[in-house]
Amino acid sequence: MAQATGRQRAADAGYGTEGGPAPRTSPSRTRTQRRTRTRQNKQRAAVSVRLSANERAQVKAAADHTGASLAKFMAQASLAAAHDINRVAANLLDLRGTIRELIAARTDLARIGNNINQITRTFNSGGDPIGAEAALADVRRAAARLEAAAQALAERA
Repeated sequence: MAQATGRQRAADAGYGTEGGPAPRTSPSRTRTQRRTRTRQNKQRAAVSVRLSANERAQVKAAADHTGASLAKFMAQASLAAAHDINRVAANLLDLRGTIRELIAARTDLARIGNNINQITRTFNSGGDPIGAEAALADVRRAAARLEAAAQALAERA
């Protein structure tokens, strides 16, 4: 009856020591080791990206359109951009130029606003505001620059 259990048979056959479990030499052990090594080789570094709700929706829609998961789509798009760095750099430079234009136009409007305040003070004190027409023309030009830069940014989005 002592021979009925698997553990006792292994001990009797000399595989285990003092009735303990026999050492594992089955193919399942090596399969597990291979599986672990394969997973370790395939693991990739994680990258965190913050998106607004609108940006995430746009990227998700593009991913759905291609049939890829959001993570896979972002990885593939990033790699495609990295492979075509000249085009990406040109787009970024164009975007930076547009942003610089917005900042310059905003600065011009602040200066022009100061001039208009001085003209208004002169006019309210009974004087003849010299340069009122030129200041208004400057406002119109700066507003047109702001509008053009804002439109360029809107078209990119």
